[in-house]
Amino acid sequence: MDYRQLGERLVDLQTGLHQVPISQELSTLDRGMFFALNYLVQHENMAHPKDLSREMAVSSARVAALLNHLEARGLIRRSPDPQDNRQVLISLTEGGIQVIRHKREEIVEVAARTLEELGPEDAEAFLRIREKIVQNFSRWAHKGALDHPNNEKEAP
Repeated sequence: MDYRQLGERLVDLQTGLHQVPISQELSTLDRGMFFALNYLVQHENMAHPKDLSREMAVSSARVAALLNHLEARGLIRRSPDPQDNRQVLISLTEGGIQVIRHKREEIVEVAARTLEELGPEDAEAFLRIREKIVQNFSRWAHKGALDHPNNEKEAP
């Protein structure tokens, strides 16, 4: 089996997915405002800006600008961390909770219909395989993708 060729197909499929409406909707949870709100929901509606910066893989300045935007829209609030007054905690407001719940519900509904069209066995297989791919990509990302034995250059 030519895993390089399969890798090419995977990259092509992933690129093609960006043109599919459900994928575009899902990717909104990976970027900017919805990522931040979704991250807060997943972390008991509260987090430190540095955690958000790390998870988004963006600078603290970018996160600060995003948080200013979210705060101006009334979706988050900033408060001193009771454990460490030098730190700031960001938390969802009721409005922020409603916005992200609505967006997640909208996306989950479309995803559920898409998975339903696959049928139960294919839907389960798709998710099981996708979870494995994410785990593998995460493992390689932590190791450094260039450290993979197939990517090492042979000495002349």
